[in-house]
Amino acid sequence: MRLLSFKISNIILFLFACAVFTQVACKKDSGVSNPVIQQVRLLDSTKRDSFFTSVLPGTTIVIQGHGFSGLLHVYFNDADAAFNSALNSDNNIIITVPADAPTEATNPDVSNNIKVVTNHGEATFDFVLTAPPPSVTGASNEMALAGDQITIYGNNFYIIDKVVFPGNVEVTNFTVNDDATAITLTVPAGVTSGPIQVVNKFGTGTSVFLFDDTTTGVLCNFDNVNNFSWGCPVSSDASAYPGGWGSFAQMQFSGVPANDGAWWNWGRSLNTNSGTWVPSDHLSDPLSSYAVKFEIYVKQPWSTGSFYIVKDYTWTYVGLYEPWKQKADFTTNGEWQTVTIPLDQFKTDNGTGNPPSTLADLVGSGTGNIDIMFVNNTATDVASFDAAVDNVRVVKIN
Repeated sequence: MRLLSFKISNIILFLFACAVFTQVACKKDSGVSNPVIQQVRLLDSTKRDSFFTSVLPGTTIVIQGHGFSGLLHVYFNDADAAFNSALNSDNNIIITVPADAPTEATNPDVSNNIKVVTNHGEATFDFVLTAPPPSVTGASNEMALAGDQITIYGNNFYIIDKVVFPGNVEVTNFTVNDDATAITLTVPAGVTSGPIQVVNKFGTGTSVFLFDDTTTGVLCNFDNVNNFSWGCPVSSDASAYPGGWGSFAQMQFSGVPANDGAWWNWGRSLNTNSGTWVPSDHLSDPLSSYAVKFEIYVKQPWSTGSFYIVKDYTWTYVGLYEPWKQKADFTTNGEWQTVTIPLDQFKTDNGTGNPPSTLADLVGSGTGNIDIMFVNNTATDVASFDAAVDNVRVVKIN
């Protein structure tokens, strides 16, 4: 009995060993193993020799390695990315990083890796999704004085280190909104004229607009560039509209009936002599690359009527300024604000039709006067209007 038992035990062990060997051999023969990520490159064929470990969200890349057959998921910082199986192979995954994948800017605890999951295993690879640098697009008041509070607008205002004003004056005390699109701060002393920079961990954004610049592209600032011709009184009474620069145009009137277009009546227009809208060697630039800008201080609630902005009293193309359509009973809350009207927003049919085809179609030779006219184009009377305008200019915006 002992011998039989021993033989049976040996037979069972032998059969078990055979089974294990068979499973290992089958797995080896099938070639199925955990995926391995070796490197990442750009899809761009001109940059195929460029391997890297960080990109911006939204970038299309190629993940290279082996064992990618049976692909189920690709995660970037745990964000599941869509992929097209027809574009992939056992050695390459062509995929676009999700535009909304988290980065350190939005989540300081991101995993900073790629994870590939197949039906036979998974692999991870150290990989950083970096945030784009800041982009500075505007300011609530581009002509603000030291001590004024302003808001700087743009994008990607994450983990901001500092804001640098022209004259290399740095500000580190500020607040940023939840969407990382606005920085509110106080203008420091010692600022000169030039661009504003926003600096964060991911780079530096520099404004196209020039802060506190009273000459570049200026058609009339009523002081050192004074092309004012007629239409409304010019004043330098700083107590009337505090926070401005020297002299300004005062558009103050009352009793404008409904559907009244008599902009030439006293106080209802600002008309300059000829000045340069766009230099002649830039007339082939895109129409959208320039804008009319001015600062405005609206003292009384504005709820009807519009500024019509034209060149040389020609109404073919009109730029409209109607802030009460976005904010009822509009005022500037006791401060000066910058108004920007891109030239591609100048349109036919009193500002409601089509824009010009080219920059030259709008500005002709590039010189001429500018006319800012108040027109009551609504069915409601205007009881009174009280605003000041300064620093009328045409400048590049991109």
